[in-house]
Amino acid sequence: MDEQWLSRCLDEKLVHPILDRRVYVLDNYIIKKQLSHHERGHNGYVPIYSAVKQRDENEILALKLVQEYTSIPVPKVVHSGNGFTVFERFRGVTVDDKETWEKVNPKQREAIKLQVQSYIKELIRIPHPSSGVRSLVPEGVLMHNQLPYPGPFPSTKAFLEAYDREDVFFEYLIKQIDPDSTPVFSHFDWALSNIVLHPNMDAVMGVIDWERACFFPEAGRCVHRMCYKLPGWETLFDGMEFPKNANGTEMAEGMTE
Repeated sequence: MDEQWLSRCLDEKLVHPILDRRVYVLDNYIIKKQLSHHERGHNGYVPIYSAVKQRDENEILALKLVQEYTSIPVPKVVHSGNGFTVFERFRGVTVDDKETWEKVNPKQREAIKLQVQSYIKELIRIPHPSSGVRSLVPEGVLMHNQLPYPGPFPSTKAFLEAYDREDVFFEYLIKQIDPDSTPVFSHFDWALSNIVLHPNMDAVMGVIDWERACFFPEAGRCVHRMCYKLPGWETLFDGMEFPKNANGTEMAEGMTE
């Protein structure tokens, strides 16, 4: 089975250069393939091979969790091979540049935002299988470029203590997070490029790229505000509140509708 899928990983199916892996777009599938240790990424980039492997494992675990507990449209894992994963492909529109985003009118943008907010509300109701600030892989490390101290951390307070350093960036991060907030499940990378829209751009068709998903304070609101790229999308978390209790199954009352 592996050989059949790998035979379809042709150069003409490669997406734009990616630093640490190869991604192939087929008619109905997406194949994410890890680089072998003798391979290099775009412009000779040498990836941290173990980190890429962890992200791939984390994505598969995240998709299982989301499919079990929510109604969020996510791609199915079609095949998990040796060093690669095959996903169902959503054949919609991805917004990964300013020109495409400008084609989405204000009414459509608001509808998209409200739909994604409803997804966030579903995600935070997912029960935490253990505790603390962590990803889903056994190591529990956070997988985000903006977080150089990956943990895991036993609590929100422990996370904040780790980042309590004399650095303007981390000071900004810390001030945004309530130390009493409960780590809840989050996609953790709500870039518009990870949200596939229907061709008319009126609604979300699916949410992709769950490799950084984790349990994080306030569903990663602070990280989103630092990392959004397109104008208007920084307001995604506006008006949303998150639970402070320790029981992840009692989150519904902590949300602002």
